[in-house]
Order: sequence, then structure tokens, then C-alpha cells
Amino acid sequence: MSNQVMGPHVDIDQRSASVLPRQEDIADWASGRRIFVSSLITDMLDERAASRSAIADIGADPVMFEHELGAQDVSADEAYLAGVRGSDVYVGLWGPRYGVRMSDGYSATHAEFLEAEKQGLRLCLFVGDANSSDFDGQQRDLIAGARNLYTTSTWHTVDDLQERIRTRLMALAAEDLAPWVRLGPLFFRATDISGDGTKLIIKAQVRSASVHAELGQLRDARTQIVFASTAESKVVRIDRLSSTMRSTNVHDETIELSVVSQRQSAAAVFRLGSINGVPADEVQKKSLTAGLFGEPASDDSFSPWGALTAPVDPLKLIRRLGLDDSVLRPIVSLLITQHLFESGSAAVVNAVVLGPSVVGKRRLKVTWAPPKIYDNVPAPSTVTIEGLLSGV
Repeated sequence: MSNQVMGPHVDIDQRSASVLPRQEDIADWASGRRIFVSSLITDMLDERAASRSAIADIGADPVMFEHELGAQDVSADEAYLAGVRGSDVYVGLWGPRYGVRMSDGYSATHAEFLEAEKQGLRLCLFVGDANSSDFDGQQRDLIAGARNLYTTSTWHTVDDLQERIRTRLMALAAEDLAPWVRLGPLFFRATDISGDGTKLIIKAQVRSASVHAELGQLRDARTQIVFASTAESKVVRIDRLSSTMRSTNVHDETIELSVVSQRQSAAAVFRLGSINGVPADEVQKKSLTAGLFGEPASDDSFSPWGALTAPVDPLKLIRRLGLDDSVLRPIVSLLITQHLFESGSAAVVNAVVLGPSVVGKRRLKVTWAPPKIYDNVPAPSTVTIEGLLSGV
């Protein structure tokens, strides 16, 4: 039996990205999920009503100042931001006016957007189709800055906006209900993942003939391979694979795995240490930044760490593949999350946000919470890296 982890070959079930979950599964996903609607209130009464209807249609809870957040014994500013912090998804409706600046210099909608970013909420950003020359200067700056990181959608009528919000929320549900996973060289969407620490069972609807065939080869080879999701990373072996052909090139797969060990890199062993006052966590952050964005990984203060300061690029496997956004975004998130868990850098990954391609580059922002090392000390502060990616 081989003890080697699979090499750099990669095969991606790209067709599975287009599959939407069943309506009843979307309703389960939406139940109890709070969706914050941010906009100028008096300017967008009809749009806010349409947003409320779209959110209620899928079974989620709209969070809106005029309905859920009013009549509190706190300031309006505090109520807005508390509403964002208590929500799961942010819906931003941006028209021509920026709005009145608050004491911090931002309008309420701008402050809410920044808080949603900080809290790692899923973002749904919609811009009205008014002539751009009609927009306030501050509003143009807000929208331009957001578009450097995220894709926005333009609405034309209130009915159009309602349908766009509903479609976007259904897409978010699909991402959560069928998360992407990695199994050795294969990337595909799972419909269910269960396990008890020593065993894992993955169910998936595989639409790639080559991914289906390679699953059988991995089972027969009994080779140790990496399994990764956005919640964990382990070395596993395929014990059993059962498959039912639903239609041509569509297979319902049930994959039973034995966990061989937790996946952990050598760098994770050193994360508690420091040399010359430079902590290992800072070294790992520098190495990741260098690998992703091509920035210098070390200076004289980092030289005692030797090879651990070498650039680390979790996205090396998929650079230059030209993947579509619907596939690229979740796989970027999966690979970066896998690295952060394996290196011991993160206890929780708050957000991996990949922006649209602009002149061949995409802005990437990653935020995570490091593990708490000792019980009697405060939890460490969250860490954020941000920069421009090339070749993805």
C-alpha cells in the first residue's frame, strides 16, 4: 500500500457548479437566516419592499430598520451596525445619493457595508441603473471601491431587482448546501458530508466522466490522499465507492473514507515559537502573502527562520487554468482554507473574498482567526491579508 500523497495533477468537475438545490433544501437553508437590507430608506421605499418580498419568498428573515430595528433605546447608528452584526447576509441597494454623513464621516449605508465586510457576511450588491453622472461623488467612490473587490448587479425596475435578489440568494444557498471538496487530485461538489472522526462519508452528484473514472482508480489504488473541505483537512483512504448512473455522465456517488491522520504541514509544528522576537504566525503570514501576491517574503529579521519563510502558494494547482468564476471562487476559498488549517494558522476562516478580473488581476482578501494557544490569555486578533492575484 502506498503512503505517498497524490501529486500536482488536478481534475475539476466544472459542470456541477450549475446545479441548484431542491426548493425544500433552499427553504431549510433559509430558515432562521437573517438578511440585512441596506439602503437609503426614504429614497427607496419600493425597492426595499421588493427586497423584503424576495427574502421572504425563500423563507429567510429580512432585517430592516423600519421593521425590525426601530423603537430601541440605542442610537440609530448603533442599531444599524448591530443589525449587520446579527445577520448572515448583506444586501446593499445603492442609488445616486450617498446620504447624510454620520459622526464617523460615513453615510449609514457606507458604514453598514464596511461592517458587513468586517464581519465576513456574504455580500449581495445592487446598483441602480441611473446615469452615472447623476451619482454623488462620494457614492461613485463607494461603488468604484466595491467593484474593485466584488461583482455588482444593476437593476432596471423594481420587479427586476426583486428577481435578482431572489436569484442571488438561491445561488448562495447552492454554495452552502453543496460545498466544494478536494479528494486527492479531484475537485467536486458534495451534497452531504458526514463522519465520526475516523470515518467520512461523502455524497455527490458527479457530472464529469473523468472525475467519476478517477474516483474508481483512487479506490482501487488504495492510496493515501488529501481530503479537504472548508471546515477541515485530513489524509484519508477510499474504502468503498458506490455509484448509480442517473443519466449519461451524471453519477450519484457515495464515497466512504478512512481517516489516516490529520493533515498538518511542518510549519504548524513551529507556530508557537519565535526567533529574534519574530513570532511564527507572522512568518507564516509573510510566506502566504509572498506566495499569493508575489511580494517579498522575508527581510533580515526573518532570516533565522530559514526555509519557513519561503513563499507558499496554495493556488499553484489552479493558476493558468482559466476557470469560470462560478468554479474559481469556491476552489480558491477551499485551497486557501485548506492551507490555513494545515499550517495551524487558523482556527476559523472568516472570509475568502475574490474580486472580478480587472486587467488580468483579481483582488483577494482573506480574514481568519488564529487558534487560541493558552486558556488564560485573550483570544488573538483576527488576521487579514489583501492584494492582487495574477494568473487565476
